[in-house]
Amino acid sequence: MKHFLVFVYGIITCLATEAQTKFVDTWIYSNVSLSRDGRQDSLKAMVDTGCSFCVMDSAYAAEAWGISEADYIKGGKEKKQYFVLLDSLRFCGKAYPGVYCMITDVAGKFVDYAPRFIVGGNILIRGAWKFDLANNSVEACDIKRKPTGHVIHWVYSRKAVNSIMLKCKIDGRKQWLLFDTGSRHCNLPQGFITGTPEHVRKESADIAHRLQIVDAELTRGVHFRIGKQDFEHDFFNGKYNHGLLNAYSLGGTALVVNYKRQTLEIIP
Repeated sequence: MKHFLVFVYGIITCLATEAQTKFVDTWIYSNVSLSRDGRQDSLKAMVDTGCSFCVMDSAYAAEAWGISEADYIKGGKEKKQYFVLLDSLRFCGKAYPGVYCMITDVAGKFVDYAPRFIVGGNILIRGAWKFDLANNSVEACDIKRKPTGHVIHWVYSRKAVNSIMLKCKIDGRKQWLLFDTGSRHCNLPQGFITGTPEHVRKESADIAHRLQIVDAELTRGVHFRIGKQDFEHDFFNGKYNHGLLNAYSLGGTALVVNYKRQTLEIIP
């Protein structure tokens, strides 16, 4: 399935952490503990709502866990993606048994930014999470909590059950935006023009291309509306038929993502 690689949405043009020598101030992190075949390790992971599965860097898998290609489990469309099965993942105070993790060369493409591990949708869809924007951190919260902030409902998709797709209007035109804590920047839908874009240079990487500096167009102060709420943020030109919103694009001090209720709550 193409959604096995939806984590590319999160990492493309973003770049990551902590092995991580460079910290990204628009990414969310969490301490996690991993267990497999009697081995254990604790590290800081990136938390990515745009990623369908947890992801482990292939170099980290080999060096810390002794995992070779012979241990990989093939999956996804045409069996071209590779996974390993963890005995357990401890995240936000809870242990999750039998966790599938995609294996890919994160460090080779994203260099100093590369996270060794990403917590993805196969864990996140099981609960509700409060993202503390001041501290780039996350904690579990009660799925039955009474909202205290502005609530946005998102659209459910059977093709990618973890995807948080939001209906919006930009310049009065209907568009789709993917809320993605793995995205460093906000991106417009491909070919969508608004305002007067600036020509800038920025860092970019994806699963096929190593980190590099590229030309891009940046439109500042883009106004967009979701439901009855108005927002303003800077947007780069995009590569997909939907746009991207990062964790810091909606304002507030924190966000609560509730997968059971399919709501995104903005806490003032």
